[in-house]
Amino acid sequence: MEWQIGYDVIKADTEKLAKTTLKNFSFIGANGKEKTLYELSEYIKYFYDWGIISKEKLDDIKSYLSNLSEENYLDANPELSIKRTHPIYKTINGFNFMWTKVEYPLLVYKFGNFEIVAEIKITEKQYAIGTQPMLYLCFPITELENSERLLGRTAQAKETANFIINDKNIEVFLDMFRLFGTLSKNHNKDIISIIDVIINEKTLS
Repeated sequence: MEWQIGYDVIKADTEKLAKTTLKNFSFIGANGKEKTLYELSEYIKYFYDWGIISKEKLDDIKSYLSNLSEENYLDANPELSIKRTHPIYKTINGFNFMWTKVEYPLLVYKFGNFEIVAEIKITEKQYAIGTQPMLYLCFPITELENSERLLGRTAQAKETANFIINDKNIEVFLDMFRLFGTLSKNHNKDIISIIDVIINEKTLS
């Protein structure tokens, strides 16, 4: 299973905003827009409130990310650039193409003893010039609560299954939080702002 997990939502995006249970929290993102907690940060907020995630752990992540220099962000790493071969002419079905190969960097991080990994793909930005790292949470189907009814067949359209987040695997999500903050300067700023929101209970009046 591959999940392009998010960690915030722009408050002006009413459709997506409706999917979070923490609409009253607020911070200004690196893009200058008002945002609130969503998915990853939403889970971490609840586990923090329940006393399963300590303030010390969030402080440690914030300290690590605050001391990360810009040249250490993954989007600034020259080894992680997208590579293209020199184009050559190639005729296929009567069409004259310029043919090139594109190589996209992929980083895979395994979370401890779990059969869960994070995949970080470096891709082109969709609406702007440049590249961006995209983080995906990947896990085997056996991690799903009701996996037995999905094994050995193709899932149907809109079929659902449950992935349980609990005190046994929440460390995976904390590690992902830390990973997100290393992707780029903007990711870093957003994660630090979210930690401040969680710890300081910053809500709209």
